[in-house]
Amino acid sequence: MRIAHAVTPFAVTLLACTAAHQPVPPKPPNTDLIDGDYERHAPNGETAIRFNRDGTFRLAKNRMQFDVEPPLATGTYKVEGDKLTLTNEKGICAEPASEQEGVYAIVISKIGIRFTKVTDACTRRASMDGQTWWRIK
Repeated sequence: MRIAHAVTPFAVTLLACTAAHQPVPPKPPNTDLIDGDYERHAPNGETAIRFNRDGTFRLAKNRMQFDVEPPLATGTYKVEGDKLTLTNEKGICAEPASEQEGVYAIVISKIGIRFTKVTDACTRRASMDGQTWWRIK
C-alpha cells in the first residue's frame, strides 16, 4: 500500500513531462506581422504609426490623432526579411528627396516593433533608432 502511494506522484510527474512538450509553431513573416498601429512611450515621446496592409503608413503625433489632418507624415513601406524601408511622400522627411527614404532592421512581435537604423539621412525619423514602439492594434 505504501509503495502505491509513492509511485503514483512519480508516474503523474513523468507523464506530465513527456506529454506536455509540443513544438513551437513558426513565427509568421514580418510582412504579415507589421500590419497595425504602434506607439512609442515616454521618455521617447508619444508618436504613433499605422502600417496598412496595402503598403502605406501614416505617422501621427499620438494614437488619438491618426485621423487628424494633416498627419506628421505619410508614405509607403516595404518589408524584406528583417529590413523595413520607409519612403516618406508628405510631411516630415519628404523634402529634400535625399531624406525621403530610411532603412531599418526590425524585430516584430505581438507586443511591438524594434527599429535599428541601417541608413537614414532624415534626423527626425532616425530618432527611432534603437527604440521599441508598442503595438496598440
